[in-house]
Amino acid sequence: MVDQITFQNIFSKFISQQAYGFGATLTIGTILLNLFVSFALAAFIYMIYRKTYSGVMYNKNFSITLIMTSLIVTGIMMTITGNLALSLGMVGALSIIRFRTAIKDPKDVTFLFWAVSIGIMNGVSYFQLSIILSVFMGGLMLLMSKKMPVIHLPYVLMVKYSTLDNAAFETVLEKNCSSFRLRNTSLSDKEGEQTVEARVKKGKESKMLQEIKKLKGVKKVILFSHEGELAE
Repeated sequence: MVDQITFQNIFSKFISQQAYGFGATLTIGTILLNLFVSFALAAFIYMIYRKTYSGVMYNKNFSITLIMTSLIVTGIMMTITGNLALSLGMVGALSIIRFRTAIKDPKDVTFLFWAVSIGIMNGVSYFQLSIILSVFMGGLMLLMSKKMPVIHLPYVLMVKYSTLDNAAFETVLEKNCSSFRLRNTSLSDKEGEQTVEARVKKGKESKMLQEIKKLKGVKKVILFSHEGELAE
């Protein structure tokens, strides 16, 4: 008598033919080794992140998150490796998780994916790949984080005024900037405002601000760099 072919029968036979099931091939030594390598490489990522951080306020919690993420992903990969049923179930469970924390620096996303990838590799005991990737990425991040010499710095200049001599204003810009372009002009009954995008010559920022402030009718001068720094 031929058994009736159903999806349930096919799925059950396929699952029974898996190389190993729930934690069948995992030993305490294997688990500890995978977690230890993940922790060591995550700590390396932590140090690279601190060394290459270029923001104003360092967030230690994000660095700790990198380590914890790598360890958690390692544990998940050890759980689902070689078991289709657990793999599908884990995908369904993780699909409800949403990462809602705003990441302001795009470079932080790179470090987060780096930590996740290390966890995935170590979870399946691909130690050579995870170590080589970490060393390569660490060297690359250190190399790219070095500040290159800049001759002309990009800035956004905002000038508020009651009256403004445009000819004198342009003369000051020509003397202190390699190039500049008017981005916005606004006028009201009492005052006006101009926004200029300029590449200021190195070391000329303060001098340019002082010269513009001395122009007749100028009330306030603000200089923004493209990295969020402010001079006034």
